[in-house]
Parts: sequence; C-alpha cells; structure tokens
Amino acid sequence: MKNNHPPLIVNVVIYILAALIGFTLVLLATWADLEASLYGFDHTGGGRLSTLSCPILMTANETSSFSIKVTNTTDNTLSPTIKTDISTPFTFLSSFDPIKLAPGESKRMEWAIGPGNIELGHFIFVRGYLFAAYPLSDRENTCGIFIVNLPSNGITITWGMIALSLLGMGIGLYGLRQSPSRMRSGTDFTGFVVLSITLLTGIVFTFLGWWLFAGISIVITLLLFVTLLGLMLRPQ
Repeated sequence: MKNNHPPLIVNVVIYILAALIGFTLVLLATWADLEASLYGFDHTGGGRLSTLSCPILMTANETSSFSIKVTNTTDNTLSPTIKTDISTPFTFLSSFDPIKLAPGESKRMEWAIGPGNIELGHFIFVRGYLFAAYPLSDRENTCGIFIVNLPSNGITITWGMIALSLLGMGIGLYGLRQSPSRMRSGTDFTGFVVLSITLLTGIVFTFLGWWLFAGISIVITLLLFVTLLGLMLRPQ
C-alpha cells in the first residue's frame, strides 16, 4: 500500500519551527521580566503583588496599558494607595493613586505606557507597590514588556505566536505519530511530547508573570532539545 504521509523530515521541520516560535516568546518575556527585576526600582521586601498585569509584547509605536487589581477582603472600608514606577529613557516616573474600597469591593486601575517609556531600546519596565492598609499588608511586583519592531500590535503578535506554535507542534506531533519509522513509537516521539509539555508550561508561567519558573522551563527545553537532537542523529 502506498504511503501518503509526508516524509519524516517534513514533520520534524514543522515541529521545530513551531517550537522555536513558542520558545522565542517565552525567552523574550522572561528576559524582559528579569531586566525589570534588576532595574533601578526601589524594593521594599513586601509580599508579591500578583494582580499586576502587563502586556508581554508591544510594538515600538504602540500605546498600551498595564493594570493592578485591588480587592478589599475585609468587612471595613479601606483606603490604600498604589504607587507605580514606569521607566523612561532617563529615569523612572512615579505616581501615587489613592483608592477607596467598600467591603468586598474590587477595583482595577490602569496606567498608559507607550514609546516614551522605552528603556535600553527594547524594554518597558513597570513596578507596582500597594501600600499597607490594615489589616492588609504591603505588596509589590515588577514586570517587563519587550518591544518588537513589527507591524500590528503586541496583543495580536503574542496570540499569533502562541497559535502558530501550538498548531504547528500539534501538526508536527500528529505527523510524527503517523510516521512508519522508528519515531512512531520510540523514545524520540516521547521526547517530543515531553518537550511540548515543557514549552506549554513555560508559556503558562509567562502569562502568570512567574519569570523564574519560566526561566527554568527555558533551561529544561534546551536540554531536551539537545537530547532529542542526539537521539535523532544517532546511528540507525
């Protein structure tokens, strides 16, 4: 019976290209967040402000925004203040925004960022600090946005990269699974599956802002890729 499946090399190339797209996204996001943590912002040692939300990518001429969500989990009215620090080519700009929260109320505050906030040519750095409002303790967090010189906008590029990566890896894995060669059931195919899971985990960590865990996934991804390359090039 004639084999209608694409050659093995075609599936491998599709998979590798798709994986590289996802890997690039995680790498750029992690790089930006790492640079933000090392930038000249003040650090008070407060708890982690997990509700700080920033774009992953932005284009050079784009204006976007970052946000911080604050929730009053107490039975009393609270009046905390949010301090934001935003990078510029010269120094960072600080602002103080007091808010008032009724019991159980949540508010999401947004601040604009754009070309005037680009630092080091490729980044925008942000720090959010929520002052303590008894009984809630103070919290802080930083984030970095990577600037790409591409048309469109950061959100479209980010989700486009994710879609291309997931779709390409899915097509590649399906093709490898259907291949009549040793890739079909050998350790090579299992390795590609593990690599896919690791890369997907890195993307999730990126969206959560857990850049340290995303960095660990980058290292594991590289080790898996080198191992897979060695397995693929081994003598038959």
